[in-house]
Formats: sequence, structure tokens, C-alpha cells
Amino acid sequence: QQQQQQHQQQQQQQHRELIEWIRSHPGGFVNDKLEVRQADIKDPSLGSGMFVNGTIKKGELLYSVPWDLIIKPDDYDDDEYDDAASAPTLSCETVYSLIHELNLGEKSKFGPYLKYFHDFKTNYLIEQWSETGKDLINHIAGYDMNAGGTWLQYWYEVCHGSDDLMDEKAALYVGTRAEDYLLIPLFDLANHRNGYMNHAHTNIKIEIVDGISVDGIATRDIGAGEQIYLSYNKNAELHGHADYFSGATNMLYNFGFVESMPQRWIFENYLVDDELVIFDLDDAKSDTGQEGELEVRWRDDKPNQDTLLFFREELERLDHVSADLAADDSQRVLSLMSKHEYNVASRYHEALVVAFRNAIFATEKELAIQRLNRDLGSEEDVSDEQRPKWDLGSEEDACDGGFCDW
Repeated sequence: QQQQQQHQQQQQQQHRELIEWIRSHPGGFVNDKLEVRQADIKDPSLGSGMFVNGTIKKGELLYSVPWDLIIKPDDYDDDEYDDAASAPTLSCETVYSLIHELNLGEKSKFGPYLKYFHDFKTNYLIEQWSETGKDLINHIAGYDMNAGGTWLQYWYEVCHGSDDLMDEKAALYVGTRAEDYLLIPLFDLANHRNGYMNHAHTNIKIEIVDGISVDGIATRDIGAGEQIYLSYNKNAELHGHADYFSGATNMLYNFGFVESMPQRWIFENYLVDDELVIFDLDDAKSDTGQEGELEVRWRDDKPNQDTLLFFREELERLDHVSADLAADDSQRVLSLMSKHEYNVASRYHEALVVAFRNAIFATEKELAIQRLNRDLGSEEDVSDEQRPKWDLGSEEDACDGGFCDW
């Protein structure tokens, strides 16, 4: 516990040094109400987060990082790099720029920022897990997560990078921390959260003014004590894409964590050729749902009977995975992988189960409404008063009384 306290004190000092480093440069600004501290005092494993210690008004500037304090490609050019839609999976040039600064050692002007690189733990990323840990997460997912490629595969094959340990770590650091081509100090300390369904989750956007600065701006009023979140995979203000958004499984593989609500789930329905099933899952909005309820929204086509069958088969498969884990010796399993790997895999399994249960529940409701529409006329002709008003209950008792047999 004493070592843990010392580590937390060192981290706090490191955060203060970073903020003062930004403020000490011309044009550098960090709002006095902004602070970086442990995200959860009760759970040090969650790391640090960005918070405000006072009320922030919509449009208020949170920070401004000068352009010369940003690590970027040496040949960064506005015309070549300003299209975020064409940004590569991993910016090779940014990795090489980071390696250059690391090789400078104490001569690098990025000293306060590079401390975060040295603290960066690569074993949190699935591609760095033990073979047993990878086998477990793939067993839960139902397919090989590595099949889509890894950060290091891209580094070797596209960037023609070396297998030097520091170079590999630099590639992983850029892959998980860079905003397209840019490594932005302070910005990359904000934790991830999306806000497609509940826009209260979104509280900051960044504006990149090439050659001048990167600015963090409040998108709404932010209350004292609130954590500042950024989306690691969706930023419509920055990218100009209304739907720049990948799924929860992609987030887990690329960044090493199971994201909190809202979540997007993307599944390939193996029962139907080339069919993707995509839905968002989030806490129900306060004006429509009770506390603790979850809400499903379909992103593309509405679900059909094949979709329902797919969800049911996947939930049954996950039940078998649970049985397999229960039958195995937990001590033996933990001896072959880290506790972190096992805990993340367990959280992912739980998240999948919750997602499929809610998707089944929502699909059955949707199919019932579709039947009612066919009986009463087209969907446009059915008024709210004519729609079914059943008490559907919670996801746990949704199948009681033969509800799921419709």
C-alpha cells in the first residue's frame, strides 16, 4: 500500500509537470479548473483521468497545446495530411518522429511528455497477451481477433519498422494514443466514452489549427468534479463524419478495455451471407426509461427472424463458454495468464451476454410490432394508441410466460 501511494504521488507530480510545461510555452494554456488525477480512488487499475474542479461553461477553453509541442511527421503538410478520412491505421511517420525524440534522451524538448511513454504498459493490449489469454478471449468472441491484423503487423509490413523493443513500443504507443497523425500532450490523457445515444456523455471537442495549436473546447456546461471524456473512435466535429464509430469488440482489441455505456455492437450474422447486425446499447434516457434500464437502437436494417435466431445461438454459445470456464480449474487457468487478462476477458464475456440478452428482448418487441403493423396496415397508418402496451418487464424476466415464443 505504501508503494502504491508513492506511485500515485509520483504520477500527480508528473501530471503537474506536464501542465506547467505546456503553460510555460508561448500560446500554451491549461484552464485552472482542469486537473489530471486518479480516475477512481478505490480502483487504481483504472489509471488516471482528466477532471474539472469547478464549473465549466459551454464553449470555454480547457486547454491549448502549441503546435511545436505536438509530435507529428517531419514532413507534415496541410494539403497532404488534412483529410482525416484517409488517415492510415497507424502513422508510420509519427512513430519515427517519436523514436527520434526518444533517441535524443535528455536533449529532447518533449521530456515531460515522454515520461508517459516510459510508463506505458503494452501488456494491456490483447496482441501482447499470453497465448492462453488470447485463446480465452478468442473463445469468448467466437473468432480469432488477430485475423484483422495487429498494430505491430502494420508496423512491420507497412512501416517496415524494426523489432527493436523500444521501436515496437513506440508503434503501439502511437497506435493507441495518436489522433490520426498527431501525438498531443494532455489531450491523450482523457479517457474514452462515446455519446451517440445519450449526448450528455460528450463534453469536449478538439479543434486542430494547423501550425498554431490544438484546442480542447467544452461542448456543453460541465459540472465541478465531472470527468472529461473523448471518443477514441468518433469525433464528428473533428473528422466531419456523422458515423465515425467502430464497435465495442474493436475497441477492446485496439485499446485493451471493455468500454462503458454507450456501446456499439457489430456482428457478422453467419446465418445470412454478408449480413452485418449493428446496434447501439446505452442507458435509457431519463425521460423515457427507468433507472437501470438499457435501450437498444438499430443502426441499419431492423431485425428479422434470422437476426433473432443468430442472437439466440450466440447467447447459447456464451452459456457453453461459461460452463467450460466453470469446469476448468481457475488456479490452473490463472497460472497460465495474468490476472488482468482473465479479468478483462470476464468483463468482455459479461458485456456480450448483456448485449445479446437486450438485443433478443428488443428484437422480439420489434417483431411483435411488425406483426401488428401487418394486421392493422402499414407502419405509417398505426398510431401510438394502437401499438402494443404490454408490460415487458426487465431483461431477466423477458421470457417468462412464453414471451419469447412469439
